[in-house]
Amino acid sequence: MISPRGALVLVVSFNTILSATAADFTVQTPGGQFAFQINGQNSPTLSLERGRTYTFDVTTSSFHPFRLNGPGAPLPTFSGTLTWTVPAAAVNYTYDCGVHGIQLQGTILTIAPPAPPEPPVIKILSIALGSQLVIRSTGTNTWSVLPEFNTNLVSTNWFALTVNSNRFVNGTNETFCGVPPGTNVFVRVRSAAN
Repeated sequence: MISPRGALVLVVSFNTILSATAADFTVQTPGGQFAFQINGQNSPTLSLERGRTYTFDVTTSSFHPFRLNGPGAPLPTFSGTLTWTVPAAAVNYTYDCGVHGIQLQGTILTIAPPAPPEPPVIKILSIALGSQLVIRSTGTNTWSVLPEFNTNLVSTNWFALTVNSNRFVNGTNETFCGVPPGTNVFVRVRSAAN
């Protein structure tokens, strides 16, 4: 079975490994049937993510060219690969036969892309100043701590401190960075996804 995200196929030839990504959908009309078989199912409803690009590997009879009905859709074909980026608008579409139209039609539901992950709550556990500035904080290994400094709080310009090393062990993040220049220095810490 081909997953909607495709699968990795490895081909070995003369000690060289090549990779290829399978199409998201395989479209056929076995024996010239009067229904599109997509990934082994007859005339299924397709749920496609808005803004994502999909590929359709089409091998149908010549009197059933596969057509996607939506903005930016490629021309119908009975043989080859169609590539379509689903529009971002919350609108549903159809697919059908370029010859028979709605007599051989299926539904395309568009769904919103997944929401970005919520940032974790990061707590500063300690700040130590020696030959380096060391910040210990809670968090996850998918987020980083970004220390910044300023020498004048009237100014809105904050400057990034160079992070020399960062390690995450057992729920604690240790960030090692250079010491900011000057004698009256303010430090703030932001977080960002890796």
